[in-house]
Amino acid sequence: MPWSFVAHLLLVLLVPLLLFGGVNRWGKRIPPRRSPSDQKAELSLLPSFLGGFVVAFPTLAVLLILPPGEGYGTYLRLAAVEELGKALVPMLLVRLRGTVSIRKTILLFVASALGFSLFENILFLVKDPGLSLLRSFTSVPLHAALSAIFGFAYGYSRYQYKARTLWGGAAAILLHGIYNAGWKYSMGIPIGGIPIGILVLSIGICGYLWNAARNLEES
Repeated sequence: MPWSFVAHLLLVLLVPLLLFGGVNRWGKRIPPRRSPSDQKAELSLLPSFLGGFVVAFPTLAVLLILPPGEGYGTYLRLAAVEELGKALVPMLLVRLRGTVSIRKTILLFVASALGFSLFENILFLVKDPGLSLLRSFTSVPLHAALSAIFGFAYGYSRYQYKARTLWGGAAAILLHGIYNAGWKYSMGIPIGGIPIGILVLSIGICGYLWNAARNLEES
């Protein structure tokens, strides 16, 4: 086995795994809203991570059977399938656990996104090692950031019962679609400029929403 492939493999696996480890440690710092036993149950992010990894296979299978198309609408459609696929497991876990913390809901969504990204990275490693390496440093954090936005909306809908989740999913799909389309349609901007810009914007939105969630829960 070539050393270059081994190096690619390690990087492709380590990026989502290291990010998950950081998210998991971060989650343990969130104080309980109900009881220590409730906190322990809610902070188990591993089921969401593994669930995201497993659900990636049927989600990507759906993408393969979708009829090909042209234009931005196609990128939105593909983005919608991926964002909804990543959200399935954390939404189910939040309901089963009765989670009412916005920040814990965000972390469950992020954990699922990292598991999903790990599966995608392994798949792309077999097809194109160079592409998988690029994805590790761009697509993996993007998946996590967009799921965090979706997770905030879903967590807020449980924290404030009458709130709506749709805007979070729509924002994640829109940003994901622009990111994907940006690799093909540069619109006069240097290649990669639009996707990197979307990544930076998404991370910035995440930081704002995380602070908003903390202020809501600690007020």
